[in-house]
Amino acid sequence: MTTKSMQAILNSSKMIGCGESVREERRPSDMDIAIVDSVFEKLRILFPIGAPKDTAVAIHKAEWLKTLAAQGIRSREQVQYGLNRARREVGDRQFWPTPRQFSAWCVPTANESGLPATESAFREALKHYRDAARHQWSHEVVWLAYRETGYWLFNRGSHKEVLEVFTRNYVALTRRFVSGEIFDVDLPKALPQGGSIPTPPERARAKISDLRRSFGLRGCNES
Repeated sequence: MTTKSMQAILNSSKMIGCGESVREERRPSDMDIAIVDSVFEKLRILFPIGAPKDTAVAIHKAEWLKTLAAQGIRSREQVQYGLNRARREVGDRQFWPTPRQFSAWCVPTANESGLPATESAFREALKHYRDAARHQWSHEVVWLAYRETGYWLFNRGSHKEVLEVFTRNYVALTRRFVSGEIFDVDLPKALPQGGSIPTPPERARAKISDLRRSFGLRGCNES
């Protein structure tokens, strides 16, 4: 399928998943079209079963362009990463991938980005949530997932509840990290082993008074 036929599809008003005219959207560049053309040529070799028919290939390519853009796949390097992942597919897969599947291949996994697996990250947080300020965290994303989950939940929640919340936070943070987002966060400074941060006396007395009022208690010097 030629570039001209691709442009004809992109300039039409009938396009998969688009109820309005495509003319109102950002026009893909010649390079965008060339990249998708190249991807289709390679995928036809890797996954020959279920590839788009010649009569519909232009419509499929147009939808691939939209999906890749929507998923944040915007560079040759990302697309090349996706092709390399496609070549490493486990088993004897021959079926044509969806554009969303290929987009997922273009993003490195947590392990490939130097992050611990979710299970390892949870075990680390569960083991060290009580000494979070002293612990040398394996990665800032693990620390952030622990912080978003919260000390209270780790200390009082059931194992199942903590695991579910931590996993949700860790997966979301991992996706942001592997997409190239840089987190502006300082990990807690390591304290000397066995060290602690004392609470100022005034603050401690105020906290105790608040607790007594909350529970209707009296101090030993109160009548």
